[in-house]
Amino acid sequence: MDITIEFDVEKMVGQLDELQKVRIPRAGSFALNQAVYTATQELKAQSQNIFNNPVPFTVNSFLYRKSSPQSLEATVFIRDQAPKGNPPAKYLLPQIKGGPHYPTRFQGALLNTVVRNATGRNVQVGQRGRIMVPNLRSPKTRTNKYGNMSPGQYTQILSALRGNVSSADIYGVRDRGEAPVNDQNLSKYIYLDEESIYEPYFRNRFTNSPKPGIYFVNRLSSGTKYYRVMTESRIPTYTGKFDFRGIAEQAARQKFTEAFRDLVFR
Repeated sequence: MDITIEFDVEKMVGQLDELQKVRIPRAGSFALNQAVYTATQELKAQSQNIFNNPVPFTVNSFLYRKSSPQSLEATVFIRDQAPKGNPPAKYLLPQIKGGPHYPTRFQGALLNTVVRNATGRNVQVGQRGRIMVPNLRSPKTRTNKYGNMSPGQYTQILSALRGNVSSADIYGVRDRGEAPVNDQNLSKYIYLDEESIYEPYFRNRFTNSPKPGIYFVNRLSSGTKYYRVMTESRIPTYTGKFDFRGIAEQAARQKFTEAFRDLVFR
């Protein structure tokens, strides 16, 4: 996502003499570069006001391409690549234009992850039209300083689920009536779909009404405890609240006008 801002130079300076005509390309390029830099700084500042504790990768995703005297065009844009994560241009788009939540790489990986549920049926962890939302109130959810689930825990969850360890395997309910297998060397993360949580083995172990999601299982001498670290929910839809174009345009126009007139008429 990027924006291009056009300026009517003749309207700004009126009648041009020959000296001004020579100086304009250099002055215009310098002013444009000042303008797009100012725009990105304003976008960074506004993002910290509008979003709740955004990570530095998001704040620093507002970039610009410089102009030159030979090419009087400069661009403000949002980073659209992230080799090890999610591109800000994509996950910010619903916050700018409105629309459904952007499916992260983790969510996409869950769509390709299949486990057996408590009845022994193969189920897809990532359901179409659904999303796994971190349960930040769980004592077993690890958060970073920005209040988000830690990247390391995302990796552990995905690795565990893709290791083909499921609620059926761990608790022996796949064969109905068999004693639970020893899970000391098995992953502690399991996916419980709606069918699984109503199986008698699980239903009788929750004091509150359980919800489908990803659970951390903790086996203790006093018994096994279940902590829901992610909740399966409907994909949220956002109303655009971050006016990327408006913020950038206003900051760029103001700075360009100041810088250009100062250079041409000083």
